[in-house]
Order: sequence, then structure tokens, then C-alpha cells
Amino acid sequence: MAVDFQWSIEKVELKHFATLRGYCKGINIPPPRNDDFDIRRFEENMKTVLHQMPPFKHEFYAIAIKLEGGGYTATGNYSTKDMKATVFFNSPYQIIKWDIVPDWKGFYIIFSEDFYRGTNQTKRITDEFPFLLVDNTAPLEISLPEAELFYKTFKDIYFEHHAGLPHAEKIIRNHVHVLLYKTSRIYAKSPAAQNHSTSERDNDLNTVSRFRTLLETSFYPDKTYDNNRPHQVQFYAEQLNIHPNHLNAIIKRITGTSASEHIYKHILSLAKSKLRNTGKSVKEIAFELYYDYPNHFASFFKKHTGQTPGQYRQSLAAGTL
Repeated sequence: MAVDFQWSIEKVELKHFATLRGYCKGINIPPPRNDDFDIRRFEENMKTVLHQMPPFKHEFYAIAIKLEGGGYTATGNYSTKDMKATVFFNSPYQIIKWDIVPDWKGFYIIFSEDFYRGTNQTKRITDEFPFLLVDNTAPLEISLPEAELFYKTFKDIYFEHHAGLPHAEKIIRNHVHVLLYKTSRIYAKSPAAQNHSTSERDNDLNTVSRFRTLLETSFYPDKTYDNNRPHQVQFYAEQLNIHPNHLNAIIKRITGTSASEHIYKHILSLAKSKLRNTGKSVKEIAFELYYDYPNHFASFFKKHTGQTPGQYRQSLAAGTL
């Protein structure tokens, strides 16, 4: 359901959750069982979850099925308000909010790209499921037979996640693939997928996918660059043989976010991962991200997170993120 929330994001300081633990703490539910994947019944969250959540972002993929419940959750200008059996999904950095009645029934999963990749660290989720690139993700109302099939898959995942049996993670990952394929199939029939012609959309999605691949590979270790660095839209436009303005228009049309924002988000994601998972100095991390001067990296990081790299590390150690 499309709605006009007019959130005035500029006037609201968005909460941003970089970890699953931080997200769970932020919405007032118990911590997850691991750092890359979680599954919950809505019913178990209703006891403590914040029933009103102002606009926020997190760095994970999520898929949910709501069988019943009052109020709504919203991504962009789309809401689950007045919808019955519904599948909805979120991608990293999308703006989300909700105002719910504590009577929801259903499931949701939330997971990182690292979880999706498993042992294949070159695999990207949006190569196989490009619908996740679309920022304006409308919820998908489904029939009762479809809802039963979705619900069964969620139940199987929930069982594996809590039973402690061998090979659970591999089984869960396979079930997640099933959910993604089912969601993709329903999304393909939705009005949101029919906004422009199939050929135009395929071309645009191909450009976005190539841009994302370049963005990721351009920050691989030991690359060498002269003046043109992978921090600018022009760097990618030249490699794609496309004008920077046209590239920005395609990226914005498909994802709802500019190419520059995608670049910033990728750099921040890499920086946070290095700060969280390594003991490297801020200077070392800056050079690995192709900054000539560490203070330029530190200024960039603080501008987009409100913290210096050192403060971010301290927050991680204190468990406040």
C-alpha cells in the first residue's frame, strides 16, 4: 500500500544499527543467537518490542511474513497498513519505521550478506536476486495457500535455528534461498515491477549489477590508482562507458539512492568491518581504503557516522552499537 508519510528525514536524526545485537537492543528484544543471522516469531517479540519505531536504518537483509496484526511497518512510501497476509522485505540502509499493535503473528528472518555468501565470498546476493536492489520495496499481499507455503519454510528455519542439530547452518542457508526465490517470483508479478518496460528494466538492473561489482572489486587489496580513485562516481562511469549523470540517474531510479551514496555506504561498510574485526590502526585502514591522508578518512567517517573511527571502536567494545 502506497502512502505519503512525508518523513522530513533531514529533520530527524536516524538511528543506524551496524550489528544485529545493536538492532535487537535498539528495538528492545533479546540479543540474537549469532551475529549474522536471526529468526523470530512476531509473537515472541510482542512482549517487549517497541511498538512505535521512528525512521531508522540497519545493515542487513530481512524477509517477513505477517499473517495478521494491527498497525503497520513501512519502507520508503510503502506500508503494510490494511493488508492481510503479507510478505515484505528490506535491504541494507533502507529507511524503515513502524507503528504496530502488539498482536502480530508471523515470522521474520534477518541476515548479513556474509551469511548469504557462506564459504563463497565472491557471491553477491543482488546478482541472483536483483529485486533487492530496488529501494522502494512495496509489501506483497499474498493468497492464503501462498502464505501457508511461506509460513512452513519459516517454521523449518526456526526449528533448525533452535534445535542444535548437525549441518543446521547449511540447511538454513538453503531455506533462505527458497524464501528469496519465492519472494522474487511474487515480486515479479507486482505493480512495482511493472513501472517501466521489461527490456529497459533489465538493462538498468544489468548496469546496477555491473556498478556494484566494480564497486566491490575496486577496493580489493593491492590495487593501485593514480589521481582517479574509487571514491568518485566518475571513476565507475568511465569504466562502464557511461556519462556520470546517466549512471546516477539509473542507480537512483532502480535503488532510490544515488551512486555516490552507494560508494559512501560501501566504504563505510568496509571501514566498520576492519575496525570491528582487525587490530589495524586507523592509518593502516585509511591507506587500505585508498585515502592518501588518514585525517581525510577520519573526517569522512565522522561525517557519515557521527563518530571518529576510534570512538566507533570504543562503542563496539562497550556494546552500544
